Amino acid sequence: MRVRFRHRFAAGAQRTVCRVVMFFLFRALNALSVRDSRVTAEIAPWPEARVLGLEVPGGPSLYIARRGERLARLKTCAAPDILIRFKSVRDAFYVFTGQMGVATAYAQHRFTVRGNVSETMGFVRCVDLAEGYLFPPFWAKSILKELPEKQLSSLRLYGAVLLGR
Repeated sequence: MRVRFRHRFAAGAQRTVCRVVMFFLFRALNALSVRDSRVTAEIAPWPEARVLGLEVPGGPSLYIARRGERLARLKTCAAPDILIRFKSVRDAFYVFTGQMGVATAYAQHRFTVRGNVSETMGFVRCVDLAEGYLFPPFWAKSILKELPEKQLSSLRLYGAVLLGR
């Protein structure tokens, strides 16, 4: 009985961490969409009606659409055009906390992808850039193939993320 409680608490804590990371990931992507030319170039071809989704079963979801130069977070979406769905809360937790890179998680089948693969790869490149800014270099090196060159300081990005600008 005690083991179940610990397991539930751990899963609940992991869900909470995933929710918080999705919040900050969206804000970082939104800030980078107008501050980093590579992110701007990746999202520019997305049609405004295109919806990209990240889902965690039994946990949080993130749905993003382009609105002009910026990104908009949608509360729900019945059928996103591109969907990255993690197989478990634990798998999402490993990726969102930088314990595992996106490429490794994909290779280990920890999530599924539905939709246009080339557009999905563009979104993943944007996430990699955001991780390069948000994670300290020693941490980012362990999950990214190479550290991206920063076009603004991480402190400026942190400020934009915290202030929602």
